[in-house]
This record gives sequence, C-alpha cells and structure tokens, in this order.
Amino acid sequence: MKRIHFLLLPIWLAGPAQAGWTQKDYTSEYDGCLSGCDKNNPQEYEKCVKYCRCLTDGMQTQFPNHDQLVREAHEKLPERVAGLQRLADHCSHQIWGNPARKLKFH
Repeated sequence: MKRIHFLLLPIWLAGPAQAGWTQKDYTSEYDGCLSGCDKNNPQEYEKCVKYCRCLTDGMQTQFPNHDQLVREAHEKLPERVAGLQRLADHCSHQIWGNPARKLKFH
C-alpha cells in the first residue's frame, strides 16, 4: 500500500498581494507538488502528474483567493489546513487508492 507525502504549497515564495490565481500561482503550486511527488515516487511520474493536477485544480476551485490561501496555510489556520488535507486525501485516494499522509507546512 503506497502512501504519499509532499510539502504542499510553496507558500513562502508568494508574490505581491492579489486576488484570485494567476498562471504563475498555478504553475508554482503545480510544479512544487510535482517535484515532491516525483522525488518520492520516481517510478510513478504519470500518477504524480494526475495527482498534482487534481490537487492544484482543487485548490484553485475551493480556495479562489490564492493570497488568502497562502496566508492562512502559512499561519496554519485549522480550517484551511483541514480543507487542504481533505483535498490531498481525496486526490491521493483517487490516484493511489490511499489517503495522503498528514501535510506539513513550512
């Protein structure tokens, strides 16, 4: 049973304040996910692509204000962390059949 773990949200790299998600925000979140996933699952690149697409698309849909998401995740706001964990679990279960490990934020 494979379990995955990634550092979610390269939040410390966020740019100037803005509402919504820019293409740069999306790419940064997706690339951060993909590099961590690929490092932990080097033989499963296609699954990592699907997982990170699910996760990033879900974050963008569920949390339309990227700056607020970044701020609240960085502050480890319990509701935000729980929402991100549910999303990671959903995507992990969909791709690998297992829930994600507990997310860590730096």
